[in-house]
Amino acid sequence: MEQDLKELSKQVEQEIKPILEKVDKICENNSRKVLEAFQECKLQEAHLNSSTGYGIDEPGRNKIEEIYSYLFKAEDSLVRAQLISGTHALAIALSALLRPGDTMLSITGEPYDTLQTVIGIGKEESKSSLKAFNIHYEQIDLIENEFAISKIQERLKKQDIKLVEIQRSRGYSTRKSLTIEKIEKVIQAIREVNKNVIIMVDNCYGEFVQDREPTEIGADIAVRFFNEKFRSRHCNFRCLYCRK
Repeated sequence: MEQDLKELSKQVEQEIKPILEKVDKICENNSRKVLEAFQECKLQEAHLNSSTGYGIDEPGRNKIEEIYSYLFKAEDSLVRAQLISGTHALAIALSALLRPGDTMLSITGEPYDTLQTVIGIGKEESKSSLKAFNIHYEQIDLIENEFAISKIQERLKKQDIKLVEIQRSRGYSTRKSLTIEKIEKVIQAIREVNKNVIIMVDNCYGEFVQDREPTEIGADIAVRFFNEKFRSRHCNFRCLYCRK
């Protein structure tokens, strides 16, 4: 039996070898992009020094935001330790972009539970939710892990949606996470019928898993955070980055 398992293990390794090689190549490309950003933005040892935390023109904070903007081909970025979670970052982004009477449209179905509370569609009522401030919410579900493009276009033709939200990861659902190619396709479809709607991508766990990021393919703003394991090795920040 032991020999059989060894043979099976070797067979599986050969079967998945092309996939692992593809992942390694993506890692290599993105690592190069990060090093290039450090060089182009002229990161120095002085930027890694501790600060008072008062936030008045802190060189380290300014530099990391410059690096994020360069990396994600974004016009600007907000990278702060004060954003305590991904939900916090999303709540800030939505609160900044939406005003009473506006409507947001999720085109990836129901968002995960913590964001439902922020929007005001969850089981827990919140006096500070978007709904409490008369901001409306609609959603269009995915169909077998694909965007319902015709339905999305038909809704956006009315020109009364302020923001389209795309949740890239599966969250706590059983659907597949969305590839950058699928997101690019739906963004192009959106722009065919509505040039002005804000497109926001919840890019949680989506950074560096492919060669391009949402702000490189037409998204106006992307919001992300690192989980504890990742942040312990790399950084202590959650961020928002956006393009014109």
